[in-house]
Amino acid sequence: MQFYAFTINIYFCPRTADIDKMLKSQDILVLVKLLSIQNELRTSSNFSSEYSNDYSNFYLKRSIKHLLSVRGLAESIVIGKSEVSECIKRLVKVGLLVIHDQKFSQRLDLANFDWDINKRAFFNLVIHSFQYFFPAELRSMDFGIPTAFSKEGLNSFLAYSSPIPYIWPIQTYKSISGLAIEPMHKSIPYAAIEDNYLYEIFAIIDIFRIGSPREKHIAEKLFSEILGVSN
Repeated sequence: MQFYAFTINIYFCPRTADIDKMLKSQDILVLVKLLSIQNELRTSSNFSSEYSNDYSNFYLKRSIKHLLSVRGLAESIVIGKSEVSECIKRLVKVGLLVIHDQKFSQRLDLANFDWDINKRAFFNLVIHSFQYFFPAELRSMDFGIPTAFSKEGLNSFLAYSSPIPYIWPIQTYKSISGLAIEPMHKSIPYAAIEDNYLYEIFAIIDIFRIGSPREKHIAEKLFSEILGVSN
C-alpha cells in the first residue's frame, strides 16, 4: 500500500505563505468527511418543520456534534484520533479548512467552532493535480465496491466500452467482481460504505486519477455540482 504526500502549489492554495505545507491522502479523507457533514447539516435544515420536532432536532445536533469531535471523525473514517488531529492542523494551515475563531489551537473539536471549507480551492486542487500526486494504481481482478463511472448513480453519465467495472477491493455484501484500483487511502472503501456522499466524491475523484480527457470533462461538471461551486 502506497501513501502519497504532495506540496500544494500557489495556484491552488489561497494562502501564498503556505506553499510548502504538505498534504497527505488522509487529509483529503478528513476534508471530504467534513464536506459530507456540511451536506448533512444543509439537507436537514431544509426539512419542513412538520417533519421535525424538538426531540428529533436534539438528537440530530447531538449526532453531528459527536461526528465533529476528533473521536467521532476518527470512528467514521476508520483512522486514528492522532491522525485526525494532524489532518485538521494541516488542512487549516494550507487554507482548505477555514476556522473563524482565534482560540482554535486550544482544542480541535470542530463542533465548538465556526468553520467552513474552501470548496473552490479543493475543486481546483482535484481537477488539476490529483492525477499527478495521487496516481491510480490498477491491480488485478478482485472483489469490492464500484468506483469512478462504475459506481451506481454515476454510470448513467458514461458507459464504459469494457463490461468490467472498476472497484475498490473490500469484502462486503455489496462486493462485486471487477478491476481493482488502489484507493487514495486504505480507509476510503470502509468509510464509503456508511456514507454515500463521501462515496460519490471519491468515486468522482477516481475519474480524475484514471479517466480520459472526455471522462474528466464530464466528471468536472459533476464535481462542481456536488460541491456547489461554479465550473
